[in-house]
Amino acid sequence: MIPDQPSRRELLRLGGATVAVSALIAACSSDGDPAAPVPAAEPEEEQSEDTPTEEADRDLRLLNTALSLEVLIVDTYQAAFDRALIGDGAVTDTVARFQQHHREHSAVLTAAIEAAGAEPFTTPNPVVRVALVDPAMAAIAAERDFLRLGRDLEQAAAQLHVHLTTVLDTQELRSTTMSIAGVAARHARILSLLGDLGYERVAFVPADNPLPADAVVPG
Repeated sequence: MIPDQPSRRELLRLGGATVAVSALIAACSSDGDPAAPVPAAEPEEEQSEDTPTEEADRDLRLLNTALSLEVLIVDTYQAAFDRALIGDGAVTDTVARFQQHHREHSAVLTAAIEAAGAEPFTTPNPVVRVALVDPAMAAIAAERDFLRLGRDLEQAAAQLHVHLTTVLDTQELRSTTMSIAGVAARHARILSLLGDLGYERVAFVPADNPLPADAVVPG
């Protein structure tokens, strides 16, 4: 069972937003934190008709797609700093910490792709950028608008990485993407609390790919 999480108003009563958010951020690196929704178990793998080479190519395309989304989130957070879309204090500290997490995720994915002998796709995902980020950034009128965009990106990252755990060919890669999914899910929840955006409590992150087919990048 997922424990109830405090509203932003309740967080402020705990001694200030900075202290409360720091406690929540600490949970992002806690292996034992049960608050983030995760799949109950991996579904049984279907027998694939792909050859080993085709499976490897598919895995690399998916890993590069995940990498491109991580890069997009890093760039989006940086644009918020450059354009002063968020104020000082707890929100700035939180977004900066999350941005660093996504840099670390990008490095892990890059290393996995290079280890497979492929070229990392280090460009922000162009489809997600044009469809979601660019219009949202152009329409931002308040900090809360940016927090909503950040929440949406984190939710997409969490769901994409959960999806990868169901299709990647190796246990090591599945474990890596599951770890990233848990962090992104917690990010989404914290940004929702900071922005008073509301948060639908779900037991598990959906395992279907949240991105359109044309958002899958070359392997």
